[in-house]
Amino acid sequence: MNQTNLFRSIFVGTIALAVAAFCSLSSSASASMIGAVDLGTAGDFTMLALTGGIADSGPVGPNADPYTVDGAVGVASSGQTFQASGSVYYNGPVYLHSGDTYNSSAPGVPPPTTGASVDSYLEQASADAFAASSFAASLTPTAPYGTVATNTTITETVAGDYVFDITKINFSGGKTLTLDAPAGSSYVLNISTGIVLTSGSILVAGGLSSTNVLINYTGTDAVTFSGGGNVSQVYGTILAPYAEVAIHPGVVFGSVIAASISMSSGANIVPEVTPGSVIFGFLGLVVAIGSRRALMGRARELAAQRKSRVD
Repeated sequence: MNQTNLFRSIFVGTIALAVAAFCSLSSSASASMIGAVDLGTAGDFTMLALTGGIADSGPVGPNADPYTVDGAVGVASSGQTFQASGSVYYNGPVYLHSGDTYNSSAPGVPPPTTGASVDSYLEQASADAFAASSFAASLTPTAPYGTVATNTTITETVAGDYVFDITKINFSGGKTLTLDAPAGSSYVLNISTGIVLTSGSILVAGGLSSTNVLINYTGTDAVTFSGGGNVSQVYGTILAPYAEVAIHPGVVFGSVIAASISMSSGANIVPEVTPGSVIFGFLGLVVAIGSRRALMGRARELAAQRKSRVD
């Protein structure tokens, strides 16, 4: 093997290892644990309908990355409909239970994956979602709240796992609930009566990440988003096993697991990009470049040694 091909083989191998390590880290970063609550298989999904269907009429929306929905999508029960139209763009796969109807005119949505093994997978995800909601609701609250209808910040100064019982979030006019805590913290919001964002947002601050926020809604009235340009925003996982989540429009930086899900007018469900993954990607590139330089130096050294022996 000549010097150039030797370098190319080793360099490609180095890049492959870096990519594999990055994928492994990304997978572990999207683990299903949020504080003490384990979402189980339900945590594999960005969008999961438990007992109803999914309807998304697009378009892509202002917060696409570039996907309308970035991650796995599932409809967990039979006899439901997955419907997509317009310019929506999914980073699938789309899993449908046997007996579901797939009705999509959107070229950016992949065809569904179905079958007996998919049925088992979806049924387990559904069971895990209901169990997680029940467990979260049983947790002793750090503090109780009533109806939150004004700009509110819930602040914790020490890293930890915190639980808050809230009767209802009822926002209009762009009001916000801000969750503020140091890195390494988690917030579980147990909300019993309603979530209305017309418009309004649930935001994070300090070191808190959307991956560490669970909004466990146990009511049956629809969770409603509205406001053009996705002004209504939620950072976290919405778990609403008994209710529809209706995003018309809005954006969830996280996941939505609900009885049924509807989206329109540019709504998005996309995971939050964390600095850790960006830094790791940059470090992987640095390692690759460093490896290339080292290999180039070693290749030159070997070539010089061969030339010396020939002379």
